[in-house]
Amino acid sequence: MTAPIPVIVLGAGGHAAVVLDLLRTLGREVRGCVAPEDGPASASAPLLGGDAALDGVSPDAVALALGVGSIGDSRVRRIVWERFRMRGFSFPALVHPAAALGSGVMLGDGAVVMMRAAVQTGVRIGEATILNTACSVDHHARIGAFVHVAPGATICGDVTIGDDAHVGPGAVVCQGVRVGAGAVLAAGAVVIHDVPAGRLVQGVPARERRP
Repeated sequence: MTAPIPVIVLGAGGHAAVVLDLLRTLGREVRGCVAPEDGPASASAPLLGGDAALDGVSPDAVALALGVGSIGDSRVRRIVWERFRMRGFSFPALVHPAAALGSGVMLGDGAVVMMRAAVQTGVRIGEATILNTACSVDHHARIGAFVHVAPGATICGDVTIGDDAHVGPGAVVCQGVRVGAGAVLAAGAVVIHDVPAGRLVQGVPARERRP
């Protein structure tokens, strides 16, 4: 069986440090980080330089891991992702060994499932989405691309989360709710009704605010 190709982490901040740790837990060879400046990740992996460090590197020689974080705004993650996908680089999905995935779970390229996350049967996760520490996603939920489900958040069954949405720490999205693209659910929000695209919701129960 052919060994997986080495990985380079895009980013050097706090999220990149967690992705780097996950890669090492999975036994993946990490060449280093690509970022404009030092950060927590580059304290334990070589900082290779800015984007130009990948000039001349064949997409067949290395895979990339998206270590750019997202706190309510996925635009930077999208820009970085699209820049390197256009150059032909691959982004493997990464699942921590201490996460639990049910049968039939589908993960898009570059999706990351962190430690103690629980994902039940029939869930679909889009490209470059983060399921962060100890979050839970129940049966047949649909989570779009570039979504961040923050630590401790709960997504109940048959929920739909649109692309680029953010589900804050400890937030709860109740059964069957639809959350529109780019919506932000604040920390601790309890969402019992559908949320239009681009809205900020907060409180218990959550209340909408227009951007």
